[in-house]
Amino acid sequence: MSVLNRLYQVVKKNKGMIRMLRAISFKIYELRRYLVLSLIISMMAIPIANSIVIERDRNRNEMYGEAFWIYGFGVYNMTDTEVAEALDPEFGYDDGLHTLPEYLGNVKYEYPVFGLIFFAIATWIFPGGGPLQPLWLNFLMVLVFNLNLVLIAILLKERLFEQEWARLFVGGYYIYGLIMSAGGGKLEPLVDCLFLMALVLHQEKQHGKSMFTLGLAVQTKIYPAVAFPIFFLVSPLSSIWFFLSMIITIVPLTMFGVGFESLIKHFLNTSEYSEQIVNPMYPGLVQSPILPDATSSYLWLPALIPVVIYVAFLLYTFRLYLPDKEEFLGASIYDKLKSLFPLYIYLLPGILFVFRWVMPWYLMWLASMIFLLKRDRHSHGYIKHLTIVGLIYAYGVFCNLPYFLSGPLPDFLGHFPLGWLTIVGLALLVVLSIVAFLIWSKEMKKREYHDKLVAEAEARGELVI
Repeated sequence: MSVLNRLYQVVKKNKGMIRMLRAISFKIYELRRYLVLSLIISMMAIPIANSIVIERDRNRNEMYGEAFWIYGFGVYNMTDTEVAEALDPEFGYDDGLHTLPEYLGNVKYEYPVFGLIFFAIATWIFPGGGPLQPLWLNFLMVLVFNLNLVLIAILLKERLFEQEWARLFVGGYYIYGLIMSAGGGKLEPLVDCLFLMALVLHQEKQHGKSMFTLGLAVQTKIYPAVAFPIFFLVSPLSSIWFFLSMIITIVPLTMFGVGFESLIKHFLNTSEYSEQIVNPMYPGLVQSPILPDATSSYLWLPALIPVVIYVAFLLYTFRLYLPDKEEFLGASIYDKLKSLFPLYIYLLPGILFVFRWVMPWYLMWLASMIFLLKRDRHSHGYIKHLTIVGLIYAYGVFCNLPYFLSGPLPDFLGHFPLGWLTIVGLALLVVLSIVAFLIWSKEMKKREYHDKLVAEAEARGELVI
């Protein structure tokens, strides 16, 4: 009987987690047709992407995952080249495709602990190098990506069927997630999964569990930390669980001499991480370094155009996210800070202008913050904001074209070994994504039309069965 009582107490204490699992199960059943379609498209995309793109991040994580079982957390103190040379040549990791480019040759492993553990477990389940292990990693990320779609549906609730901004968000995330999982085998789907779980738990007011899960997300990649200030202000005491999730992994590692220098250099935006600047929005390009030695620079004023456009856009739109003046002045300090949540979230994309190293997909790192906005007009405006920053990123390449042609663009295009044939593969991926989105969107509109007819019938006093 005592065992049953203990089990009951455990269940009672974890009601929030159980509700989340029930919600996931129900959503999977509700969206089963779309998820099957998504899985079919993803499975078709994996071999296509693997043949047209050199997925260095995935290959590198694969190599470090295998090395973990030999060197443990000591891999944090080894460069890519050192790991590739130390592992058995039968693994095939010394082919030059599992290490970073030469201009990043001195970088050690910079991903946080939870990401390393994930790839270590994945390579333990499917050990050894060869052509199938990379596909296995992409497959795992595809499963995680599709779980993310379920979590997004849970967070959106009825807005998924009622609000156009919600469908636009899902469409954008689907393309991004398909590229990151089936097309790249990157860590982003796993980070987003933990982040979205934290948001679901936060929505359920399970603040301790949401903080702990957020801590795990930050230990996979750092960017979910932007949600910490909001989580903290809503429930300050629950932050103990966030720091606990950090302490149980990071502190023991540092005690044993594991270094995170490369992670810190990357985060602090130093030139020691990379001499190249790959962010076309970075204002520092006004003094563009001359590659490849980067020992001198030249004045290039067009580099300021992206930030000028962004500041002008921000000044024109940020007022929508300000709280009502009278309510703000009459509120307590705590309520004043909470009323500034929408403005804080809206200003987050501006972070991308600060860093030297920003890839195009980094823009979607901040997309999940949309679920912390309460008003639909704020959510719709946030999507527009992300879209504008994406366009500015692309325009920034043209503003800084001489610099990017001197190194960053050729290096980026070097990840596509098939040359112009890559366009065919990319076109297939785009077509598959568009087909999936159109089918899903058509079904959503049919449901929306059906709900409208039911509402009109009920308004006329008709019995709807």
